[in-house]
Amino acid sequence: MKLFKWLDRIEEGAAGLLFIGGVVVSLYGVFTRYVLNAPQAWVTEIFEFLLVWAIFIGFGMALKDNRHIQVELLFDLLPKGLKRIVAGISNIIGAGFSFYLAFSSLELITLSKEQGITTIDVGIPLWITYLVLPVGMSLLGVYFLVKSYRAFTGDKREITGELETLYEEMKELNKEEEQKGVGA
Repeated sequence: MKLFKWLDRIEEGAAGLLFIGGVVVSLYGVFTRYVLNAPQAWVTEIFEFLLVWAIFIGFGMALKDNRHIQVELLFDLLPKGLKRIVAGISNIIGAGFSFYLAFSSLELITLSKEQGITTIDVGIPLWITYLVLPVGMSLLGVYFLVKSYRAFTGDKREITGELETLYEEMKELNKEEEQKGVGA
């Protein structure tokens, strides 16, 4: 999975830089508004642009690391074999939805480019802002497919919840320490 490590670095770097850029622009806006008493109108547009891009790129990162909100009440009651099927199918549905959104957003981008719509204060073409939709949703769809594959192949991280996995890992570490005679 060398490709995914490379993609992870680019994704995390881009989201981090965009987020930090948004924070810097926001702090500049606060400084000019409250210290210099000369607010800059363009700050809000640039801040929103940077933050939206960071968030949409972050969707796939959060999914990859199992950081999205999940309700596992019924899922935890299922037998292991059925968990594999349910997790795999639900991730395929998520991938389908993500790719549908990515594809659908192309029409929005094309339309805003044809109409020449720009932002009010800075004049950034709106289609550039909308480019984050196919990028972010495609990355999200790819990660859904990876999670689906892992679920169907029986990867423990996809079948059990994160807390359950951490609990099992802690139990294994305790067993190893007891066998070595450490810790008690």
